[in-house]
Amino acid sequence: MVTQLQPDVRAYLHGGEVIKRYIRVEEVAHEYGLSVEETEYIAKAAGSLYKLTHIHLVKKERFDEFMKHIYKVPGTNKQIIKKFARIGEASIIYSIGRHRFIELARAAGATYKINEGTGGTVLINLEIFDNYMEQFRQPARPLKEPLYGQEEGELNE
Repeated sequence: MVTQLQPDVRAYLHGGEVIKRYIRVEEVAHEYGLSVEETEYIAKAAGSLYKLTHIHLVKKERFDEFMKHIYKVPGTNKQIIKKFARIGEASIIYSIGRHRFIELARAAGATYKINEGTGGTVLINLEIFDNYMEQFRQPARPLKEPLYGQEEGELNE
């Protein structure tokens, strides 16, 4: 697959700052509050670590996707993976409106009610919801004009 870069740097700007696709391990460690060794370990597990001759880079998009369910415990340096989230948190994670998210979570069978009679809490199992959301993925379609080096009708993933 050939990736065609945008001819202008403004295509990579988001809110006034440049969006970097690959960043140094040290920058990722600083951003997430981890040590460099922990960051390399997590990046390797995520498949986002690229070791070049004198530099180690992390593919930010893949690393962020891997880290989306990891939660930092307040007051400590411990990181845990959240399997459940409240409706408000989960609707923010998936960028879906609250009411629409509740409908989708119920349809997925990912809701858990705790202390039902006292107005309790509703938790969403993020793994079940992720699997449910995969059914809405749109299939790849061939481009009208193929990219450089791509055959006519070949799909770009």
